[in-house]
Amino acid sequence: MFGLAAGHAVKHFYQQAFLLLIPSFKETMGLNDVQVGLFGTARTIFSSTMNIPAGVMADLWRNKVGFLLAGSLLCLALGYLLIGLTSWYWLVLFGVAITGIGTSLWHAPAFGTLGAMYPNKRATALSTHRFGGSIGDSISPIIMGIILSGIIIGNFEWQGISWRNAALILVIPASISALLVLYFYGKATGVEGQKENIALSEYLTSAKSLFKNTTILSMVSLSSVRAMAHNGLNIFLVLHMSETLNFNEFKIGYHMALLTAFGIVSGPLLGLLSDKIGRRIIISTGLSSISIMVFLLLIFNEGIEFAAILACLGIFLYSINPIMLATSLDATPVGAEASTTAIMFTGPAIFGALSPVIAGYIRETYGMDSVFIYIGIIVAVVAVVSLIVPIRKTN
Repeated sequence: MFGLAAGHAVKHFYQQAFLLLIPSFKETMGLNDVQVGLFGTARTIFSSTMNIPAGVMADLWRNKVGFLLAGSLLCLALGYLLIGLTSWYWLVLFGVAITGIGTSLWHAPAFGTLGAMYPNKRATALSTHRFGGSIGDSISPIIMGIILSGIIIGNFEWQGISWRNAALILVIPASISALLVLYFYGKATGVEGQKENIALSEYLTSAKSLFKNTTILSMVSLSSVRAMAHNGLNIFLVLHMSETLNFNEFKIGYHMALLTAFGIVSGPLLGLLSDKIGRRIIISTGLSSISIMVFLLLIFNEGIEFAAILACLGIFLYSINPIMLATSLDATPVGAEASTTAIMFTGPAIFGALSPVIAGYIRETYGMDSVFIYIGIIVAVVAVVSLIVPIRKTN
């Protein structure tokens, strides 16, 4: 559990690092907001194309998931290599898309394996995995802010480096991490990895029922709207801080870190709580809180109040998804856990791909406040829906 969480931290470090490069992309290549939104769209579209295949492979060959996990990190390394070597917009876009493939190759094998190994403590196990991701999310913006803008501590002064050199440097840790994952998890992953592979006919019987399962479909729907909000908010929040509030990269970095830091603690606690008292109340409370915090950004959009809202938003923004995933796995037949995970990430990837372009158009046409209104409304709607959707467990 903790080894996979460490790998998850590395993966999320690279996901957040991309956000800190966006202002440099926009300035260097002279992009508009819709073109910037396409970065988020490309990443999520390519991610969605690999989710289902990754889930199928992880369920059929549970003792080979280490290769999928290593492949995930290698895709991140390759994507950043392309980003660092070119200034051509479409090739940078392709590099970003490859990093999307890398993220999808991790989710289904890792979350699916944990869901199978801890059937009675799923939310706790998945939230612990998310805990690793939150650590990566939190330290990445700060480190990338220092790398890009520099820092002065006493007599020590670091001037920072260009975004292209930063992208090339990031190739090395991802490659090393891939080799470490292959070494530790290449043969098997825990108890589940030592079992015999599932027969194709047995797998297909289990997988077919997933698309008729109302609990799984409900959680996919809730998670998809949450992803739309998340993807639209992340990219344009960075641009808001850069262009409207005139933050440098370091200041943007630690504000983005606030958005994830509190999730490090809240994620495992909410997961444990949902295992104890039930999933619905935690999901509904979390989605409602996200909507309220986003609307508050309309009032408190600068200064210490702005930072405090981001910190409070971070308590729920990243922590609710593992609980919705655990709810889906509760309703999943044994042997199809990774496929359910893949479905749970595919729906959000498809709908999340639309949101950055929509948010980009809204910001360019009506301003940043309209983006906050758009995000707050869609999350508020899904928070109400979460109160009535079916939530059942499989026998």
